Amino acid sequence: MKNLDCSFVTSAVDVRAFDPTDLSAMQALRRAAFELVFRSFRDIVGPEIAACAFAGADAEQAKLLDDICATQSTHHVRVAVHGGSVVGFVSFSVDVATRVGEVGLTAVHPDVAGRGIGTRMVEEVLREMKALGAVVATVGTGGDPSHAPARRAYEKAGVGSAIPSVYLYKAL
Repeated sequence: MKNLDCSFVTSAVDVRAFDPTDLSAMQALRRAAFELVFRSFRDIVGPEIAACAFAGADAEQAKLLDDICATQSTHHVRVAVHGGSVVGFVSFSVDVATRVGEVGLTAVHPDVAGRGIGTRMVEEVLREMKALGAVVATVGTGGDPSHAPARRAYEKAGVGSAIPSVYLYKAL
């Protein structure tokens, strides 16, 4: 990934449809953004559990992003671009039968996090979901400290009414 110009304002970020040529930059961005998340998970559960429970997390997530971006995918993908660099991405889907939309895998490059890019991407996909017939939008995110920026972005975009969820771990 080329060096990011971190002095920009969010209004200078373009949110556009995914292009297959974006995928390698998105994978690098995903790796950088989720390294913090995976580290948080390891810190929370400890090294013994993490070595087993999260050993393949990066590879699994890389495959998930590949699958979401595949031509035959039912997901929609948008990328946030500034100065020719992909600085964020968000995926979403809409179940037309239930009229429920779901925000999927989302990431903002750590170098430009906290500048409203995530909120802007989520606001964009919420508008698109509504245009596709969704009447409800859902999103799942972690409750750990590393997911706090994501929760803030979703809340700023008006997503609320959370149902807490907890994953518990035990070494055997």
